Amino acid sequence: MSLIESKWRARQTRCEDGIFYPSDEFAELCGAPDEGYRVDLRASLSVLLRSVPDGWTQLEENCSAQAGDFAVFAGSTVREGAGFIAVERRSTGRLLWLLHLAHSKPFVQISFDGSTIQAVAAEYPFRSEWQIPIEAPESVSVSQVHDR
Repeated sequence: MSLIESKWRARQTRCEDGIFYPSDEFAELCGAPDEGYRVDLRASLSVLLRSVPDGWTQLEENCSAQAGDFAVFAGSTVREGAGFIAVERRSTGRLLWLLHLAHSKPFVQISFDGSTIQAVAAEYPFRSEWQIPIEAPESVSVSQVHDR
């Protein structure tokens, strides 16, 4: 089992902004909810482990959804203002990917139609709405950001 997968089982993830894969690879996310994100190329997790070996944070699940063979989990971390979304295959219980954002605000609402995740990250006075294709999380987009 990969390190990312075993940390997910313990409900932990890296503290950096990125999409983390069970192949122990990650794609860094650069940007912010109000300006959108750019996704870097995939790199080995070993890059992060060399620079910040203890950079793990605990996940706190707030909501979940299921459709077809996928289960989606979302919430916050013990670090203020952070949020995550993780996708598992229901048939195997294996992680497909995990997205962590240090400044997205906690994810408090999630829906899933089998192909696209729609999520809301909110913490007074901010609210952002996200769309993430299940098979292409690199195409993450913030569809709306506004004050509540």
